[in-house]
Amino acid sequence: MKRPVALFAVVLALGAIIFAPRAGAQAQDARQEGPTEIEKCQTISQPGSYKLVHDITFTGTTGACLLITADFVTIDLAGFTISGPGLPTITTAILGPSASNLQGIAVRNGSISNFTVGVGLGSADGSIVEGLRIFGGNCPCLVGIAANGIVKGNTVLDFRGEGEGTGIDAAGTVTGNYVARSQLAGMQIGQGSTVIGNTSMNNDGPLGGIVVSCPSNVTDNTAVNNAGGNLVLNGNGCNNTNNVAP
Repeated sequence: MKRPVALFAVVLALGAIIFAPRAGAQAQDARQEGPTEIEKCQTISQPGSYKLVHDITFTGTTGACLLITADFVTIDLAGFTISGPGLPTITTAILGPSASNLQGIAVRNGSISNFTVGVGLGSADGSIVEGLRIFGGNCPCLVGIAANGIVKGNTVLDFRGEGEGTGIDAAGTVTGNYVARSQLAGMQIGQGSTVIGNTSMNNDGPLGGIVVSCPSNVTDNTAVNNAGGNLVLNGNGCNNTNNVAP
């Protein structure tokens, strides 16, 4: 009765020896497949996941800190900050050139300050920009976020230039964002969008706090104390419900 048990124990031991190296290789492969670390400003030319590992500062006078030239790139700022040089330069923190029509770009979870453009992802659909805190401040500030896709849970403050400055310029699903103190418009939203639960206030530009091209779904937003009008719906066919925009 004891012989089969002993034989079974030997088989288990041999199996552990045979498979242990492969398990170690799989663990190593998993580590190698983690996000690529970003330690400085650079061009991102390959698809994949990228992650900041500390604050970085762009010291150039033109161009972008992170220039994206590939589809299907995810950038996680991991709570860190990308800082720009401020006046008098024309710079972008994270740029996907408009002519490239990139697809599947995601940027999330961190802070950006002192850039002309915070996140500029061109006109391609399918972008995700979420959980960012973007501050204009000391710059010729044009736009905090420009993207088509999902723009969610961002805070954009103090985008002011010489007659310019828009907090968010987007189309798609725009939800849960807070924008204040822009010089031209708080938010400009393209036709066919879903605009839900945003707050836009104290923007002193002529266009308005939340400016939407119709038809779009515009629900549960708050727009107050904006010089050019609080909620401005351009065209016909917008679903305008439960908004606070006196």
